[in-house]
Amino acid sequence: MKHWFRRLLKITIGVCLIVGALLLWNLRAPAVPEPTAFPKIDLNAWKKSPPLKLRVVTWNVWGLRWITPRRAERLRKVAEEVARLKPDIVGFQETFVEADRAELTQALRAVGLEHSRYFHSGLVGSGLLTVSRYPILTEGFIRYASNGRPEALQHGDWWAGKGLSLCTLDLGEGRRLSFGNTHLHARYKENRYHATQLAQRTQLVPWVKKVRETGLPALWTGDWNNTPDSDVLSPLAEAGAWKLLSTDQPRIDHVFGSGEGWEWTVLAQGSVNGKLESDPKVPWSDHAAVWVDVELHSKL
Repeated sequence: MKHWFRRLLKITIGVCLIVGALLLWNLRAPAVPEPTAFPKIDLNAWKKSPPLKLRVVTWNVWGLRWITPRRAERLRKVAEEVARLKPDIVGFQETFVEADRAELTQALRAVGLEHSRYFHSGLVGSGLLTVSRYPILTEGFIRYASNGRPEALQHGDWWAGKGLSLCTLDLGEGRRLSFGNTHLHARYKENRYHATQLAQRTQLVPWVKKVRETGLPALWTGDWNNTPDSDVLSPLAEAGAWKLLSTDQPRIDHVFGSGEGWEWTVLAQGSVNGKLESDPKVPWSDHAAVWVDVELHSKL
């Protein structure tokens, strides 16, 4: 009996040490710190420039290792399809696997998007990847302080270290654009994480206001896990003077435009998804890509 008790005690201590180490690893600071640089707008640069046309894409690609079906095959198809869109800026979510990120960035590099940033956070990473045709001047990451529960392994949000990535893009000739990308906590059944989503929204409001104060035009993409008129997104839209650009997407993936003195004109928009030829039961992702063509006019 004593032999089995000692063995059980050793196993219990070992498990506790492993779990403790994983908890500490997950709580370490993100690889990219919170943003500190918020460049102000150069009015003269924008006044001299014609209206700017951009194609913007947001896509949750369902890239969970060991969990989602045929991940590698699906991500190859996702890379092919997003490159076919020939976007200017893309905000990806759930790109947790390095090989998948390489597939996406390589495909987009072939169509002129040479700049990318991934935001490492938590145990498995934030999943947030920004790919841009324009150079990335500054970057920062705000990790959500409230992000679910560590014991909810079947959900995994806490271990992913979710947050908001913020970049400043160089559009050339002195023009700058802010670009935000995020993935809010999922709702799951009975909307059990509504309080978590509200806490995440509260944490984002000051950062949204900081971007607004720069005067720069800004784009905000992501899997928001809410409709635009929800009590989670409405206060963000009010704080940042956001305009919904992806107006034909009533679900949870959206593109917003903001900035004082700016007019965002939607020229075209749509969504992209499909099924694997090798297995028609498996979609490319459990989310469709949302894309918008916009023209940005300065009213300054």
